[in-house]
Amino acid sequence: MWQAVAALFGAGFTIVACYAAGSLLIDRLRASLRQDERIPLAFVLGAACLHLAIFAVLAVHIAYWPVLVALLAGIIAAAVITGAWRGAHTESAKPVPPLGKNLRMVFGWCAGVFAVVYLVNAWAPEVSPDGASYHLGLVARELRVHGFEPLTNDMYAMLSQGVEMLFVPAFAIGRHSAAALVHVAFAIALALAILAYGRRIGKPWAGAAGALLTFASPVAGADASAAYVDVATAAIVFGVFYWTEIWDDHRDELRLLIPVGLLSGYAYAAKYTAFPIAIYALGFVAWRSRRLRPIGKRPRPVSQSLQAVLLVAGCALVMAGPWIARNWIWYQNPVAPFANSLFRNPYIHVMFERDYSEFLRNYGMPSLRPLALEATLRGGYVGGIIGPAFLLLPIALAALRFQAGRRLLLAGALVFSTYFANIGARFLIPALPFFSLAMGLAFAEAAPLLAALMLLHTAASWPPVLNRYVNQNCWRLVRFPYKAALRLTPPDEFLRKNAHGYAAAQMVDAMVPGNEPVFSMDGILDAYTRHPILVYYHSAANETLADTINMGWNPAAQPIMSRVFSFPERKVRRMRVEQTAQAAYPHQWNVYELRFLNHGAELTRKLDWRLQAWPNPWEVQLAFDNALATRWRSGEIASPGMYLDVDFGREESVDEVRLVVSGDSELTRLQLESMNPSETWEKIADNPAVMYQDVPKGIRRMATYELHARGIHYLMIADKNNGAEDFAEDPESWGLRLLGHTEGERLYQTIW
Repeated sequence: MWQAVAALFGAGFTIVACYAAGSLLIDRLRASLRQDERIPLAFVLGAACLHLAIFAVLAVHIAYWPVLVALLAGIIAAAVITGAWRGAHTESAKPVPPLGKNLRMVFGWCAGVFAVVYLVNAWAPEVSPDGASYHLGLVARELRVHGFEPLTNDMYAMLSQGVEMLFVPAFAIGRHSAAALVHVAFAIALALAILAYGRRIGKPWAGAAGALLTFASPVAGADASAAYVDVATAAIVFGVFYWTEIWDDHRDELRLLIPVGLLSGYAYAAKYTAFPIAIYALGFVAWRSRRLRPIGKRPRPVSQSLQAVLLVAGCALVMAGPWIARNWIWYQNPVAPFANSLFRNPYIHVMFERDYSEFLRNYGMPSLRPLALEATLRGGYVGGIIGPAFLLLPIALAALRFQAGRRLLLAGALVFSTYFANIGARFLIPALPFFSLAMGLAFAEAAPLLAALMLLHTAASWPPVLNRYVNQNCWRLVRFPYKAALRLTPPDEFLRKNAHGYAAAQMVDAMVPGNEPVFSMDGILDAYTRHPILVYYHSAANETLADTINMGWNPAAQPIMSRVFSFPERKVRRMRVEQTAQAAYPHQWNVYELRFLNHGAELTRKLDWRLQAWPNPWEVQLAFDNALATRWRSGEIASPGMYLDVDFGREESVDEVRLVVSGDSELTRLQLESMNPSETWEKIADNPAVMYQDVPKGIRRMATYELHARGIHYLMIADKNNGAEDFAEDPESWGLRLLGHTEGERLYQTIW
């Protein structure tokens, strides 16, 4: 039971600190807000500020739980002492009519029931796939080492972690469930903010409908109840919009743009795909500040409009800048793990980014034509649904007759603009507040229709009803685990039954000593193990390890041929092999070994040889390591101009060059060049001969030896992985020992 109390306390402490931080800033800015506006807006704004403070704590490696508790307590104490907790400027805001009885009843009951379901699911042990893997896995790791560390083998560690920063103190106090409960607070704050906005524009029924359409959306509920970040991102994005509206009512008060800028940057820190809200904010401020009165009697060299835009941009940079700088310093890429063809680095292969991005654009769907039905009714491909009510989204165009409707649809369209980069249903959540409110405004004068829409949406989104029409693979809430939430059901029992990957994580902790890394072809729940889990696709280094392992069982990837250049003996200092053909996707150029010979004897490789490659120069050594279990790969589609370049450091006599390659390299065309005394490249030969050879004996052991030599002594293979049967049937031929088998995962240890 104490675990349940700790989870509530950890979440509550963090939530209160967020509200306190936001209240301090709002009072400092002398912003006049109604109480119904102040609560959600202060919480979201305070979350942005607190996230930056926790970032600093992690950056200087003092993330111990007493430090985190002291930070939260200090913020709360400051708010109480200064009176910001009560809200010094709350009462001066423009009054609005109270909510009607019917509206309170419809919205209150519907939202209240869903809030209870979300809270109970969040309070139960964390079972979500991403929440229990990388979202909280990174948080747990940061707390173990008390700060940030460059994780070059995990692309998810490269993403900004704006919301996860709030999970840090919650997790330190109340573990996994506390983080999920913090996310529920964002969902409630978002619903309250949408409702308050409806009152602000004099359309309370539209606000209530917009709030409920978003809050009761099935994918939003599943997301909010887990340690995810999408609903939090939606609250942040809507907060940007709300503060632009507040500033627009007091355009001479530039200080009110500070929250706009801070939240615009925080949106990027929460999720890269939320960056368009900053474009909306900057554009809106530039447009609406054109006719601002000058400050003081003397003209200023910089226009008031430009000052407003620069203030927003500067505040946004305060929030987003630390994440951009971190990535630039650690990963040589400010937007890692994306844009690797622009910001080339050794950590993510360009080919992987292309493959991954292509999958996110279609999720395996043969065609995007049924996407609307997938996202609203089925959810099998896109991992959830937003609800059938959103099939009525075209009616939102009727909201264009209102100024508020035009602004909502513009902001919503900008936020939605990144959706087709990842068509998962949860990537629609940040745009839902805008589209939901626009749908409400379309029926702004018809309260009965809005009430009917709210009730129908609530009924269609109720979990037992969802089960009747969604795909069985649709991500949704399927239980009301109150016993698990109260810890009447032991957490271990609940997790083993409901969290796939938990038992495998526990097996790793039980059988792998210390904090040794485990290489995995599938991935498990990182947040429930103390060991680094190196998933095969999470980085360039991991992909190289996977390629080495797969070579042991996959004939297409084995070194079965050599491409041989023969020519009259010549003395050369520098030679290169250039690839001249344009291959088709997904063919890369790969080379197991590049050998230089003279009269049949291979030149002995020396330390002063200078090796270069383009692209992927960081792995060039793999073509010169005398290991037929490893290969250099271009990391992108083979194209003209790629090369492997060797400077011997002195003149050497050479009459033959061999490239050991695999059978999947047939689409490449090669030519051999040497550098002449005038330091220009001279073609020596092309069309190399092809010589086939037997696969080396013991190729499997050679593969696992390479992992062992790189400090990887434990390997996790899922029964569903390609080649899994080969490992299971004869692990000894791989140089492996089977340690355990659970949940379709086999844990092996190298026996070198």
